[in-house]
Amino acid sequence: MSTGTGRRPPLGGLDGRTLLVLACFVPLFLFFAAVWVVPIVFALWMSFFENPTTAAEFVGLDNYVELLTTPRFWEFLWTSVVYAVGSTVLSLLVGLALALAVNRRIRGRLGLRTMMIFPYLLPTLIVIFLWTFLLDQNVGVLNQFLVEYGVVDEPIAFFSSLQWAMPSVIVASVWKYGSFAFFIILARLQAIDDDLYERARVEGATTWQMFRDITLPNLRSAILIILLVRGIWMFNKFDIIWLSTRGGPIEATTTLPIYVYRLTFSSVAFGRATALAGIMFALLAATAVVYFYVFQPSKEVNV
Repeated sequence: MSTGTGRRPPLGGLDGRTLLVLACFVPLFLFFAAVWVVPIVFALWMSFFENPTTAAEFVGLDNYVELLTTPRFWEFLWTSVVYAVGSTVLSLLVGLALALAVNRRIRGRLGLRTMMIFPYLLPTLIVIFLWTFLLDQNVGVLNQFLVEYGVVDEPIAFFSSLQWAMPSVIVASVWKYGSFAFFIILARLQAIDDDLYERARVEGATTWQMFRDITLPNLRSAILIILLVRGIWMFNKFDIIWLSTRGGPIEATTTLPIYVYRLTFSSVAFGRATALAGIMFALLAATAVVYFYVFQPSKEVNV
């Protein structure tokens, strides 16, 4: 049945614009569900079983209760927080300092900007090889420098000592991922109107006052996004710690991702491993919700 104008009625009563939107977003939604929602739901379902790969024995929340009442879980959670916060904050400070230097148009700034992307492009295995060589107890350049100038009496086993293992891993992580903060902050710095600084100079503002009242407020959203995104990435980071220390010495650098790996492949406790992954997901989701509610990083500051 045709309309009075000779046009066919839209399919299912929907106009062409709505059909176009559905045609664009339905495949995207299905792809998103296949690669994100379904694996998460399946993993959470596996966490309710003792060992999903064999005779599946439903244990309910026993895996979660066992993990949360184990002192090792809280120790590894604290180690994960120390590693994530330490590497994220230090990456932010290094990236901010270098971005401020490059933004001032110093000599060699183009070379510095090019060099900043180099560590990020290197494979993690190469990065760990470089840092284990630099910090080696016998032939490491840093140890030779410290001993030669009398800073220490004997070489330090950086990656295998309880005192220095975590700081060494954090330094290696910052070297590799510090460029993430650098480029985000540099892009935001270059978007600040130069007239703001000119008016501040005319009014007699010092360099620190301009940084405090103009630069820092305009970097607020970029800094908050860096803290959230890089914090989540570093909390879940596995490769750098595993390749450098295997979570040692004596579990000094064992984080929750390392613990998940050991539960899965060493203890063959797939139920507890998936339960631990579910706990990590819940912790990060709660942190993100609180973060967006409290800080509201989408708000820009007008100076």
